[in-house]
Amino acid sequence: MTFIFWQSFLCILHSAFLRNLAEIHNVILVSETEMDPVRIKHGFYIPDFGEVQVIISPNKNEITQLFKLDAIHVISGVQAFKLPSEAFKIAVKKNLTAGIFSEPFNWMGVKGKLRFFKYWLFRMRYSKHICFILTTGRRGRKCFESVGFSKSIIYDWGYFTETHAITVHENQTKNPKLLFIGSIDTRKNVLRLVSVCKKLEFIDNLIIIGTGPLENQLQQVIQNTGCNYLGKVPNQEIHKIIAASDVLILPSIYDGWGAVVNEALMCGTPVIASDNCGASVLLQGIRGRMFSIEKDNLEEVLRDFLTVLPYDIGKREEIKSWAMQNISGETAAKYFDAIIQHVLKKSPQRPIAPWLK
Repeated sequence: MTFIFWQSFLCILHSAFLRNLAEIHNVILVSETEMDPVRIKHGFYIPDFGEVQVIISPNKNEITQLFKLDAIHVISGVQAFKLPSEAFKIAVKKNLTAGIFSEPFNWMGVKGKLRFFKYWLFRMRYSKHICFILTTGRRGRKCFESVGFSKSIIYDWGYFTETHAITVHENQTKNPKLLFIGSIDTRKNVLRLVSVCKKLEFIDNLIIIGTGPLENQLQQVIQNTGCNYLGKVPNQEIHKIIAASDVLILPSIYDGWGAVVNEALMCGTPVIASDNCGASVLLQGIRGRMFSIEKDNLEEVLRDFLTVLPYDIGKREEIKSWAMQNISGETAAKYFDAIIQHVLKKSPQRPIAPWLK
């Protein structure tokens, strides 16, 4: 079977999945550009796609030839990026088997209502041409159901990070080490995290990694504290810092997924994330906690979780083992294959996302 994935840029959050899928199917990845400059700024690098055939900035003739292949098309960024949008229109015109990958649209505020209407119109016009929708988190399914897409074509999806040979750590001190990784901006809500850590007198145990428009403000509010702001750190080095931390905190006001949650769990590090992060679906039991943006109860949840930290080696190895079994690139490839078998009606049993079982 041949799959053609259409994207705006090469993404490290897709490489593990696509590389494993290419071991059992013919996979072609078509990208508008090589790498998003914003992600390069945050320390991302061009990943290894293995046996995947990668095509960058295809011309019209190359696009025409791709659509002559007997393939299933998976398109990311419809209505957002030029190449994926063009590919989707061609697939619709030719009545080909095609599906879309999409994070939930941001539903907040006036712009959120406009986005709802935009996606409602999209559903009215194209729903009969879409064979499946891969979407992230609780909000993803809710968003697409709310604009009228049939539940039968919506499948829970996520991002899948690379695995690394990282040794699980056990903190030898009584005070857990806290970690934030993300853009230093309003959406990621890092200043709220800083205020909570100050109140709980854990600001000296907090490490912050990232760059963004609120850097100056952040440096002001952590002045004369023990908070360690590292700024930009190469992606290859971040995993060592995650493994040496006791809990990762992702307090985003909104996040379509939040792949740093995957990274942490792969290192055996538990996570606290907001309920508006798609990856919060991964956090149950010893793997972490979810707090509510609406209730603004980060302080309460963090205070409670700090009472059970730091974890011993056994618990951290259990988290890492769960992550390897349920959110690895290999697992994602097998789950995707099961989705396609169900879409093509070759399998009567609707697959369930491994991380939700």
